[in-house]
Amino acid sequence: MKVDFIEEEHFIIYYLCEEKPQTEEELKIFFKMINQQLLKQFHYEFHGFYNVTIYCNDSVFVMEFENIDDFGRADFNITMLLNSILLFEFDDSDMIPGDKIYYDEKYYIELEKMQTDIHLFEYGNIIYGDQVKKILNQGVLIPI
Repeated sequence: MKVDFIEEEHFIIYYLCEEKPQTEEELKIFFKMINQQLLKQFHYEFHGFYNVTIYCNDSVFVMEFENIDDFGRADFNITMLLNSILLFEFDDSDMIPGDKIYYDEKYYIELEKMQTDIHLFEYGNIIYGDQVKKILNQGVLIPI
């Protein structure tokens, strides 16, 4: 699990998980597990009401949390975007073999094409949401 705090109450969690939660009950258990890890690693605990957007593809979850109300127990308004296209952004074109997309002085590859090289994740960023559409539409494909 990797967490990027944009602000104290706005953060993004990148999570690798073998099984996607399919039901509301499984999602509750998943969030409890994440809450325990947040508390242990970052001394942060869910409280109040959050808008959550979840981008997931295979076993990678990108979850964007924004706390919009601090009062009461943790509750979530969840938008789950299954089978999202996630990109891996990196600087060195030789780092990952295969076709790449070049855009704004960076290289990109679809995350599902490199999940076996998970150890490389520390050398780049995961791109999701509207930014993916922009890169795919305006980037240049560099074949092998």
